[in-house]
Amino acid sequence: MSTYSCWKCSENGDSEPSSPSHAIDQMISLSMFDYADMKKALANNEPSTKFQKSSYSVSSYSLLQLKRTRRIAFRNRFSTIDSLRRLAWNNTSPKLLEQAEKQVFSILKSRFNGRYVPVANDKERIWTVYSNLSLNNTPIVLLHGFGGGVGLWSLNFDQLCADRPVYAIDLPGFGRSSRPIFSLDPHEVEDQIINMIEDWRKGMGLNEEFILLGHSFGGYISASYALKYPKYIKQLVLIDPWGFARRPENIWQTGRFQRVPTWMRSFSSVMMKLSPLTGLRVAGPLGVPVIKYFRPDLRTKFEKLFDDDRILVYLYHCNAQIPTGEQAFRTICDCFAWAKEPMVDRIHLLDERTPIYFLHGDQSWITSESSFIIQEKRQNVFVENIKGAGHHIYADAAVEFEMYLKRILLNKD
Repeated sequence: MSTYSCWKCSENGDSEPSSPSHAIDQMISLSMFDYADMKKALANNEPSTKFQKSSYSVSSYSLLQLKRTRRIAFRNRFSTIDSLRRLAWNNTSPKLLEQAEKQVFSILKSRFNGRYVPVANDKERIWTVYSNLSLNNTPIVLLHGFGGGVGLWSLNFDQLCADRPVYAIDLPGFGRSSRPIFSLDPHEVEDQIINMIEDWRKGMGLNEEFILLGHSFGGYISASYALKYPKYIKQLVLIDPWGFARRPENIWQTGRFQRVPTWMRSFSSVMMKLSPLTGLRVAGPLGVPVIKYFRPDLRTKFEKLFDDDRILVYLYHCNAQIPTGEQAFRTICDCFAWAKEPMVDRIHLLDERTPIYFLHGDQSWITSESSFIIQEKRQNVFVENIKGAGHHIYADAAVEFEMYLKRILLNKD
């Protein structure tokens, strides 16, 4: 069993952020407080002392008194937010996410530590899980994909920790990391994310060459980071990376889009305006059964470790909270499946001394075509496919994935 220590905030961390349901409760409470008094006054057909008009201008002192009275009344009436907890549809919180993550890690053999690393001038925090920092080998940094978190590496942690230092982070806007407000400009969003990752590197004191491994959206972010901050990147490993290919002229003739019925395509402009995981939050406390119904494969992928729904519970709490990471993804993406600034047009600018390894699943919705295009443009690029694996290669073919990493990961010697 793993020793899962230091899961509280580090000395550099802040107290736990308010949960989305807590914020919703407060807004509901405030709304009910204001309108309940007004409704009562109107029903009685008499002026309320709170909303009564005066023929005289209200002095600054009176305004302060009014505000103070309203604050006291609000505190007294809703001092225990649990009285409105039943009105909160999403049954989630940072604490529940922490507990779900602990359940995922509890089955592992390796010892892990966790801490928050302040970034963006201490305005945000990145949640970090790490192990074996004393080992004298090239460290590896893991970046998860869209909608994921550090817990999705649970199938691979023990193997990775056997011979090198391992760091895994929740990307900004995802998992247990802060949920920043991102720009609506795709270039600025990308810069925000990779600048926070660079702040994280400095905060962790990772001042040596390391391997950067990213899956899906994490692969896109990894490549973007390597382009801007190449100094310490010894090796770039991209697992079925999203955002590399160019968007085709007719998206309805490509991949899974071909399966979309013609009548549904007319609603595409509306659907593209929604966050990809909106439905999960709409489901509220039914979120886990919804995931189980629509994606039963997610539980199957982790059966090697768990015989229950803990990975689904973890994913629910990762994604039922404030979706600023989703908003960032929506800003960067084009029709979800492509990036507005595809990486195939720029990754070749990375110093050719840095090797790039692409690994694809031959059953994935992401094809390896763009990887081979990059291989033609640039030296020191390696492309492989794992037969029978889908997009989540690390889980679909965990044994083959581990063998691949053992073969290609660089060591200090």
